[in-house]
Amino acid sequence: MMLDTTRFGTIEVQDDAIITFTQPILGFQQYRRFVLLPGPDGSTLKWLQSTESGELAFILTDPRAIVPDYEVRIGAQEMAELAVSTLDELDVYTLVVVPQDRSQIRTNLKAPILINPKQRLGKQTILERSKYPIQFYLAQAQGSGRESQEVINARSNA
Repeated sequence: MMLDTTRFGTIEVQDDAIITFTQPILGFQQYRRFVLLPGPDGSTLKWLQSTESGELAFILTDPRAIVPDYEVRIGAQEMAELAVSTLDELDVYTLVVVPQDRSQIRTNLKAPILINPKQRLGKQTILERSKYPIQFYLAQAQGSGRESQEVINARSNA
């Protein structure tokens, strides 16, 4: 299918590349179908582009690039919902917010995006029993210089 987007122009999306979210991303209830697109070369960033709205795309990052010991724990029900038997079968991302003030670039470690790449299923979950913050500022992260620059580049290429 051909998809007109505001950030990438018209792109061709293969049906087998579409990720269906079993639960919508918080605040975006009407959108459940997305495709992952690469971020800047060699970065840990990706774009999560809606196939239902060419204007809706999120920047994602691998939270382990920021917090090396980042850990996700979900229950059996969520594992079944995503059609996995172990957490190793999931790709884990967090949403990145890039405001005008670059010192305020942040990611939500409390509500990661989980994707089963084999079954093309996704979900945002809330890590209820974790101490991870909703707003983790990349400028404050130890060793975040490279990651912050990649986020700025991704945003400026939008």
